[in-house]
Amino acid sequence: MTMWGTSRAVRGVAAAALAVGLTLSAAGCGGGDDDGKTSESPAAQDKNGQEGGGQEVGEADVPEEPVAEVKNQAGVVLGIMELERDSGGFVTMNGELENTGDADYLDTHLWSGSEQGVDKTSLMGATLVDTDGKKRYYALRDTDKRCLCTSGLTLLEAGKTVPVYIQFPAPPDETTEVEFQLPTFPPVTIEITN
Repeated sequence: MTMWGTSRAVRGVAAAALAVGLTLSAAGCGGGDDDGKTSESPAAQDKNGQEGGGQEVGEADVPEEPVAEVKNQAGVVLGIMELERDSGGFVTMNGELENTGDADYLDTHLWSGSEQGVDKTSLMGATLVDTDGKKRYYALRDTDKRCLCTSGLTLLEAGKTVPVYIQFPAPPDETTEVEFQLPTFPPVTIEITN
């Protein structure tokens, strides 16, 4: 095969690969309704149909009653259902946020913390503190630096409840209690379950 023939063959393979890639990209962008609105998966809505709370992490086995509750000055109650140690080297906090006030809570961006470049609709500002081990644990992130926690919380409507979760690196096995902190709420000590 001549140099020109080889070059043509390489261009043909590249064009075919590009066509396949564009086809797959177009297929991945579908899912919109006829009126131009995109459809949301059920996981992106909470049990009240409100955006946010988009998780399915351990929801099936989450206890019905909270092991701890804290309330901020605006009347939002954080109920912590469990802080469970998982075999993968992390702990998962499952809970719910309930707006007991008469007005929508709009300061959800405070829950993401003050770090630059964070998702301001997430619970990224949460931490666990191992007071005995003198160590603070921050919410885990994926390879794209997204929080392994509930996101999409732009507001919390009055009277609504949203299920939430946050994953943290696991403290040592001998640590059985930690202090949970989320901006705008007082800290609370909770037990890690296995």
